[in-house]
Amino acid sequence: MILFPGAPTPATTTARPRRAGPAERKAAQLDRMAAEAEREVSEAWRAGDMPGARAAHDRARGARRAAQLLRAGPAGVAEVIGGHHEAA
Repeated sequence: MILFPGAPTPATTTARPRRAGPAERKAAQLDRMAAEAEREVSEAWRAGDMPGARAAHDRARGARRAAQLLRAGPAGVAEVIGGHHEAA
């Protein structure tokens, strides 16, 4: 409904970007940890440190998996794990 024809329309407010929630921030931190661990895998492999490479590989895999679970949220965890997503 227009009350005053010809009046300038109010400027639309610009939406601020949505702030990341705690789970999103933690998932991003886990991604950074995984990337660092993957670099450690390369360095340990080149140095011939197989136990160190394996440990770094396990850390990277665990961090990626944890980030994936956080992003899936409570409703998607079963699907990420590979179980049934509906109650049996």
